[in-house]
Amino acid sequence: MMASMFCRACGLAVLLAGSLLMATEGARAGSGEASGTEVRVGAFYHGYQGREAGTVDIAIDALLPAFDLGKSPLTERFSLHPQIGADLNTQGKTSAVFAGFAGVVELPGNFLIEGDLGGSINNGKTTSPDDTGRAELGCTMLFREALGLGFRFSKQASLMAVAEHMSNANLCTPNNGLTNFGLRFGYQF
Repeated sequence: MMASMFCRACGLAVLLAGSLLMATEGARAGSGEASGTEVRVGAFYHGYQGREAGTVDIAIDALLPAFDLGKSPLTERFSLHPQIGADLNTQGKTSAVFAGFAGVVELPGNFLIEGDLGGSINNGKTTSPDDTGRAELGCTMLFREALGLGFRFSKQASLMAVAEHMSNANLCTPNNGLTNFGLRFGYQF
């Protein structure tokens, strides 16, 4: 059990280190216009329509500097970032750390759309009796996807409404998943 947890933690550490390295190299290879790191903090309604519904997560994540995708009409409005973060449940239910990639599309009028794809590791229950109030996630490692719609107040500050889902894509049994939604404030350094 302990060796398995250690291997999972090592795998996440390698994923995070690789993302940081790629982001640093991408920003260094760019023309100097690569954006900096954006740190975001928010509150999410946790476990929509699930056993853990009604609790709150503190959501923290960072978009690392965008990859250099070259110059084209597409890349004027689109950027791809490595992303790391955590959803910390305030009432002892499932919390998770995650890593992946975020694609951001800047829209007219300072609006933006973001799509995230990656993986997460959680402290939730893989199976759980009905009376515990805990979700049955099937696996400790889950896929994570999110969609956000936001508004950029300035080059540095933004506010985004986000819906995220974590599940095992039927690789484990059960596959109840976990869906959260809320708001997060971002500040780019």
